[in-house]
Amino acid sequence: MNLDQHERMTTAPIRKLTLELGIPSMLSMVITTVYNMVDTWFVSRLGTQATAAVGISFAIMELINSMGYLFGTGGGTRIGLLLGAKDRKRASEVGSTAAGAALALSVLLGAGGLAFLTPLMRWLGSTPTIQPYAEAYGRFILLGFPVMCLSIVLATFLRCEGKNRLSMIGMGLGGVLNMALDPLFIFGLELGITGAALATFLSQTVSLAVLLYFFLSGKTETRLAPHAVRADRRLLGGIVRAGLPSLCRHGAGTLSSACLNISAGMYGGDALIAALSIVSKVTAFILALLKGLFQGAQSIYSYNQGAGRGDRIRQAYDFTLRVNQITICLIAAGMYFAAPAVLSLFSATDAETVALGVTALRFHTFGLILMPYGFSVNILLQAVGESGRSTFLAALPQGLCYVPLVFLLPALSGVPGLMLTPGAAYLATDLITIPYKKRFVDERYRT
Repeated sequence: MNLDQHERMTTAPIRKLTLELGIPSMLSMVITTVYNMVDTWFVSRLGTQATAAVGISFAIMELINSMGYLFGTGGGTRIGLLLGAKDRKRASEVGSTAAGAALALSVLLGAGGLAFLTPLMRWLGSTPTIQPYAEAYGRFILLGFPVMCLSIVLATFLRCEGKNRLSMIGMGLGGVLNMALDPLFIFGLELGITGAALATFLSQTVSLAVLLYFFLSGKTETRLAPHAVRADRRLLGGIVRAGLPSLCRHGAGTLSSACLNISAGMYGGDALIAALSIVSKVTAFILALLKGLFQGAQSIYSYNQGAGRGDRIRQAYDFTLRVNQITICLIAAGMYFAAPAVLSLFSATDAETVALGVTALRFHTFGLILMPYGFSVNILLQAVGESGRSTFLAALPQGLCYVPLVFLLPALSGVPGLMLTPGAAYLATDLITIPYKKRFVDERYRT
């Protein structure tokens, strides 16, 4: 066991440690969202339907994320707890079992999606004019399902070990490569929207290779190996329970994305779907800034829960929540004025898409001001093993609260109601979270 790493996670000053872990996580997520935005920018040169198709396929990306974080955070949370208790052998068994299960399930889901590609794209909200583009893009995304899923799993393991810089390097290299391949494949080789998906697939393969190298070359506390995989229902069940909040968080994103596309198609057609596709990529970038710091704190929570240091858990919680709340308020104010320029960058030739997107981006960004409170409690509960309560809270903002509202509010007021949906869902989530925060944060972890 690397005692220096254990001492760092359990004794280093909280603010410094949180930033050391959170900034690489933030940069890793930012790079990922930036290449998604660049991907959307290049695809937008192909027309409104192509842009909308990327938005349709965003639901598949959320499904990949949900599987990756189910096993990545589920295994990683337990790895952090075990390393905090200095049990490296058990941590390696957990990591190997979680990675093996993720690979097997992602192969099955990717193959199933390819077998039912046409009805899948229709279910996700494709209109007849968007359908050909959505199928061309989604085909390679589904082919890359196992690669992308396993990359997320390994990157999350690294963060839970406190090796956030290695996670950033692995994911970042793939992101940079994706941005370089996009113009080559889309325009240079004249592959169109298929080229954008192929660039994503190849770049994620490179990320996976780099991340695997870190685990196989002895740079990590956890050792991944086939012989360490355990066919143990209790072990796998514990991984799944610990990862359920992440599954709900990202799985609800898949559901909410599909419902949003369906609702947008009812009230605004292709232009509104395209506008919301752009807005989803921009808000994903903003969320990356916020979630990166929370992810840095997550490994602190797990390590110190295993080491019995509740005082450090509360210090990390207070610091990350305060920083993120200030950050999102500043971003929301700036985005109000920057929204027209942002939308024009992605859709300069479609005035209707730009107008709808400006309004949507402003509403979405101000709605995000309500996000840090509920998310902070959710992440803390997941990291310390309160998987049941964390799962319920994770299902709220984009699932239990969002899905009814995305149909109810537009039915009452049309497109403006659709714009209000994210903020209304976050508000409902915060109100439900209040008693959980009092009982499981304020009462349990006191400074």
